Amino acid sequence: MATPYRFKRSAVSGKRPGTTDLQLGELALNTYDGYLYAERDTGGVGIGTTITLINPWTENYGAGSIFYSNPIGVGTATPNSVANANNSVVLNVGVVTANTYHGDQIIGTPTGGSFRTGAYTPVVTEKTKDSIDELNYILGKLVPTAPDNTNGITINIDYSTLPTVPGASTTVRGLCAGFTPVNNTGGAAQSAGSEYYRNNDNTITTDVETDYGPGDSGTMTAYVNAVGVGTTTFNTSFGLYAAGSNNGTYGSLVITNNTDAADSARNTGITSLFYEVFDFQMLNAPCPDGYNKAHFTHGSSTTNPIYWYEDPSTVGAPDITFSSVTIPSSPTLAYSSGVPHYTQAAGNAFTYVVSVENATGDMYYRATGGSANRLLWADTSGQLTYFTSAGTKLFNQFSGGTHPPARNFGVGTPVTCTVSHQPQDIHKTVDNTWNHFHRWDCWTPYGRDQNQRLNYDKNVNLMGTTARTDEVDEDNIGITGTLGSGSGNATRVNAGASGDTPSPVYTAWSPNISVAAYESVVRGADLRHDQTDYSASVWLPPGPDYSSGRSGAQYFQFEIIRSAVSEFNIVVTGTYGGCWVCMPNNSSWTTGLSNTNGWANMFAAYSGSGVPNNANSGCAQAGSMNGTSGTYKCVFGTESSTNDSNNRILVRLKLDSGDSITALTIAAT
Repeated sequence: MATPYRFKRSAVSGKRPGTTDLQLGELALNTYDGYLYAERDTGGVGIGTTITLINPWTENYGAGSIFYSNPIGVGTATPNSVANANNSVVLNVGVVTANTYHGDQIIGTPTGGSFRTGAYTPVVTEKTKDSIDELNYILGKLVPTAPDNTNGITINIDYSTLPTVPGASTTVRGLCAGFTPVNNTGGAAQSAGSEYYRNNDNTITTDVETDYGPGDSGTMTAYVNAVGVGTTTFNTSFGLYAAGSNNGTYGSLVITNNTDAADSARNTGITSLFYEVFDFQMLNAPCPDGYNKAHFTHGSSTTNPIYWYEDPSTVGAPDITFSSVTIPSSPTLAYSSGVPHYTQAAGNAFTYVVSVENATGDMYYRATGGSANRLLWADTSGQLTYFTSAGTKLFNQFSGGTHPPARNFGVGTPVTCTVSHQPQDIHKTVDNTWNHFHRWDCWTPYGRDQNQRLNYDKNVNLMGTTARTDEVDEDNIGITGTLGSGSGNATRVNAGASGDTPSPVYTAWSPNISVAAYESVVRGADLRHDQTDYSASVWLPPGPDYSSGRSGAQYFQFEIIRSAVSEFNIVVTGTYGGCWVCMPNNSSWTTGLSNTNGWANMFAAYSGSGVPNNANSGCAQAGSMNGTSGTYKCVFGTESSTNDSNNRILVRLKLDSGDSITALTIAAT
């Protein structure tokens, strides 16, 4: 069994060994006090040989703390008092030097004996950490709020650097279907039918973001996708520690206007010399084809990203072309003077095929808003006088079209759509030198084709079903005002024979049959001396041939059925060769004008008394008709239409070659 080893020892409180009790290298233990002693030999220097207490402190029970019962000195100074339990006595014994100190430090008494009155008065027994915290709180009330940082801000692409299409209002474009674009972002992929900003020069530039901070610390980096394209670390640019302005170009990162935050327009009212702000942007940063994003970091701050599509397409501008026109196969027709006209019936629509080449590339014009999925715009401003709009055309109205459209739709082979124009409810001849149909416009991300129209080389006669009196309608010649007694407008009757004043007839007019050689023609709401071959291919719908045997004077005769009429106005617009008026069933009237078969002359003045007669057949008052436009008054003197057994008044107009009338009405005087 091993023999236990024991120090020299004593169990008497306060007892310590003498120099004779220990040899150098021996230890002695007071088991009551817990002190350990050793002999100390300085080799004759200083205090000589003595007994040293190795652990000169007392440990409280539980090892929670220790204390010294004697004065403690630091350095070479001799302590003159003992720190009490409340730390109210602070020793001033020298300087303590340490690399690191962990623990509470007491402030102590200042050299002047007490702290001066100020924003805050420390207490000598307070801990330094608590005083610093209080001072920091007070100073915080004096320091202005820092300028905004870049965390979470929205940055924007400089839209002026993106490719544009003239006349297009935005640079955002839809992404086509049918292919998988490259996704460079490291995040969610782009989707067909969604809209993205389009770029095509493999560089991206952002707007300048202004007056952000801090402009004197932190590292800012510009990123395209996960690739840094420019970086700089900010330094203080003014004051005691100024290291120079941070303005400059660092790769694709540009810093400008690095200045005192007091100059900030974003956060106004910041006191000078506290903070710095700066402006920043990404300039011509390189970027690959496909879907990309960009953002900035500054210290711990990160901006929101921006996204765009770098489009590698090489598609040309769109090109609109047209087929020939298909005319109505079973038209609904109305007739005037034997000339057929198309009505506004739906079955009278004219159709043709519109073709568009280069409709899309990787992208198309718009996926949202009023222009969503449009390929053709109907340019209808001032263009719908004769035919209705065929309407804007969407991608899915073209052969093979879908929403969203396919990539390279119409590239190489044009895509087609049949369009339809229905006649308007008008009475008009659309001349073959006029614009029959409206124009078409096409925009794509790759260009535009505008103001394209099918030029139609046919004269088209139109006559809607709505009756109008502001033009010439042979079965509806307007009567305005209160004219005698009766109702209804004037209507055309057969002229009966050639010559200016034949024996009057008033048989019913039939607009559906070809007219006699002496009858003038109302076509397209105009009364005209007509020698036209309507059977020629240039005319639609095909009609009669009026080109021969009609070179002489032609007449237009109409009747007014009203009683108690002794005067009225003829309102005419156009040119003509003569005008006569007759009451064919008034024997007194016809007898007095027997030389002219009862016809009074509007090209001659009324005598001023009595009734027009053979001696003076004029019936015009206050100005005779002269073959030009105007309002002309016809008078019967002492006669009245009441004396005609049928209350009938006939008016006969003569048209020579080249004459035409565009408006004709009768008005009360």
